[in-house]
Amino acid sequence: MTATAAAAVTALAGCDLLDPTPDAPPPPDALMGLLAGTHALVAAYDAALAADTTLTPLLTPLRETHRAHAAALDAIMSPRPSPSAFTAATAAPVTGDRKAILKSLRTTEVSAAKQAVEACVATTPARAVLVGEIAAARATHVEVLV
Repeated sequence: MTATAAAAVTALAGCDLLDPTPDAPPPPDALMGLLAGTHALVAAYDAALAADTTLTPLLTPLRETHRAHAAALDAIMSPRPSPSAFTAATAAPVTGDRKAILKSLRTTEVSAAKQAVEACVATTPARAVLVGEIAAARATHVEVLV
């Protein structure tokens, strides 16, 4: 083997080009749980709207806010979640009267707001504005659902 060939093999080996083991997949984005929770909220609102259509004027804007938050989170995540990762998110059918439905959604929003606050505290400064806005929106939804 010539010196040039030996140097080339050594250089390639140092760059892992000759390593047959594939790279490990990147870890999931730290906001994956928040995104999953956001899709779960959309599903909860879908179920509530299916159970009582008289709630449409009240609940539709709240649901659409969660959809917008899901899109915004998806846009900043790395690696980006697969498009099918959350398409099947469904909530259990909602039963009960209007008051029970709103109480259930309020309880869900309280938990979701807590999750968003925790994510905001733990995230990077670059993401804190978006996550803080999500936390604030969820807190206001709690008040709307009284």
